[in-house]
Amino acid sequence: MTNELRVLIAEDDVNTHDDWRETLAAWGFRGEIAEDGVRALELISSFNPHILLSDLKMPRKGGLELLHDIREMGINLPTIMISGQGEIPDAVAALKQGAIDYLRKPVDPAHLQRVLKTIGDNISMREENSALRRRLAEVGELGPLFGRSLPMRKVITAIERLAQSSASVVITGESGTGKELVARTIHELSPRRDAAYVPVNCAAIPETLMESELFGHERGSFTGASERRAGKFEMADTGTIFLDEIGDLPVELQPKLLRVLQEREFNRVGSVETLKLKARVIAATNQNLETLVAARKFREDLYFRLRVIPIQMPALRERRDDIAELTDYFVSKAVQEMGAHASTISPEARMKLETSEWPGNVRELENAVMRAALLAPGTTIRGDDIELSRPGAAGIGAAAAADGASLGDIISARIAGWFDSPGGEEPRDLYHRLVAEIERPLVELALKRAGGNQVRAARMLGLNRNTLRKKITDHKIVLTKFPAG
Repeated sequence: MTNELRVLIAEDDVNTHDDWRETLAAWGFRGEIAEDGVRALELISSFNPHILLSDLKMPRKGGLELLHDIREMGINLPTIMISGQGEIPDAVAALKQGAIDYLRKPVDPAHLQRVLKTIGDNISMREENSALRRRLAEVGELGPLFGRSLPMRKVITAIERLAQSSASVVITGESGTGKELVARTIHELSPRRDAAYVPVNCAAIPETLMESELFGHERGSFTGASERRAGKFEMADTGTIFLDEIGDLPVELQPKLLRVLQEREFNRVGSVETLKLKARVIAATNQNLETLVAARKFREDLYFRLRVIPIQMPALRERRDDIAELTDYFVSKAVQEMGAHASTISPEARMKLETSEWPGNVRELENAVMRAALLAPGTTIRGDDIELSRPGAAGIGAAAAADGASLGDIISARIAGWFDSPGGEEPRDLYHRLVAEIERPLVELALKRAGGNQVRAARMLGLNRNTLRKKITDHKIVLTKFPAG
């Protein structure tokens, strides 16, 4: 928090007031004391505390009544009750009314200090998230880039610090963790926000066209170059260029990119004219660049040039504390953007979401929640409405696999009925029918596992990249279902 934590204590024993003030000051907190609940309500308006500590028994207005009034006024003030001997039932009642904790007299100072620090850290996290959301809303870019977990707090802090810098950034993390959202957010919060943001998917551009795509070309510089064309670096101008899947950049082009970053200049293909690099460069990858460097598939000097400031996006399983908040965000998004009928989520459904592995990370969570919100029969998402994707564990295939059947047995069971054509006619298209049934989900699964990266998907399938492209076209596979990042 930018300011010291303000703690209001409601305590009718005036002999302890000076001790309370000194103790809070020694801990780095700013304290104010009220002799009863009536005075506490007055100070809540003027002192604007972050935390309230209230004795249960006080003249004029006790702790329970004070807590009730605070809630009735719509004030969200973390409240801790202090109870004496024989007051445990009232303390429990306070918890039911919204108090976050209660402490027994005599209060253990070390324990209280830890409690206040924990609450202060949570308040600080919420303020950071709120500030970031306000700034994102101001620039028109808002996404699920928030969280109470330590890994996401580090990411949010890094974004805030990097926004005003021009240093190169490399964002790493698994597919679906939100790498492109981070890149766009850094741009939107920076002084470059009014200039262009140019994303480039290095895995989606044919190697033969990559240099021209990045740096542009002159007319006649190669077959098919009928006119001068600006490249992505030139288009970015004074804005930001985002090089997604940088790990797939061809080795032959890496020295040229290194030169661009070092010299801050580049040439169009077929041109001697030198153009200045004005844009900020942000790169991202779901691969381990250090492993690629060790395998000589990525230049070490380029790696260190890009990695001036690294940001590691945590997998969703590493930030489970954020799942509840992300879930609420996606439910609200489904209601507002898609007209979903379900606007709340049951405890059972929350438990199911919070205990899942989420190999597809935030993107998979978003798809599951929004699908449930759209398809739920009522206004509340139930546990049964949450459909979790489990590759290889659906339908007849899962049942057969559970029984130890081979893939051949599964296919035989699936197509046995195809031989019985209507009218007793002999089937004539079984081979193509089987290929059509198997090939599309196989290609889609490879694309999903590769995070939309066609080069990696083709490698998994053992296919030439052009062959994969033809199959994508033949099966009318929608590539936007498998976005990179």
